[in-house]
Amino acid sequence: MIAATVSANTRRSLPFMKRALIAGLAIALSAGALTAGAALAYDAASQIKDRQAGMKQIGGAIKGLNDTLNGDKDPAKLKQYAANLNALSGKVPGWFPAGTGPSSGEKTKASAEIWTDPAGFKAAAGAFAAQAAKLNAAAQSGDAARVAAEFGPTRATCKGCHDKYQKK
Repeated sequence: MIAATVSANTRRSLPFMKRALIAGLAIALSAGALTAGAALAYDAASQIKDRQAGMKQIGGAIKGLNDTLNGDKDPAKLKQYAANLNALSGKVPGWFPAGTGPSSGEKTKASAEIWTDPAGFKAAAGAFAAQAAKLNAAAQSGDAARVAAEFGPTRATCKGCHDKYQKK
C-alpha cells in the first residue's frame, strides 16, 4: 500500500520536475548568453588596450636592447630584454582576436588586413617570434656580438609586420 502511494506520488510529480528542470535550464542559458554578450562587448575594448600595452612592452624591450647594444653592452640587461621580447613575441597572434579591428569602433592602428589575411599575419608574427627566439638564444649566451648580429633581423621582422598590418 505504501509502495503504491509512493509510486503514484512519483508519477504525479514527474511532470512538475520536468517543467522545473526545463525552466532552470532556460534561465541558466539566458544568463549565460547575457553574460557572454557583455563579455564580448567588454573584451573588444579591453583586448585592444591589452594589445596596445603588449606592443608598448615589445617596443620597450627593443629600445632597451638598442640602448644596451649602443652603450655598455651589459650581458645581464641584454638577457633580460631579449627574454622579455621572446616571451612577448609569441603572444602577438593572440592579441588580435576577431572583433578587435577597425570595425570594433575602438581606436586602433591595426589594419583590417590582419583579419582578411589571417594566414599572412600569422606567418609574419611567426617570423618575428622565430627571430626573437634566435635573439634570445644569442643574449642568453652572453655574447654581445651575437646579440648585435641577431638584433637587426629581429627589428626587420618586427617592422615588416608593422609595414603590412598597421594603419599609417
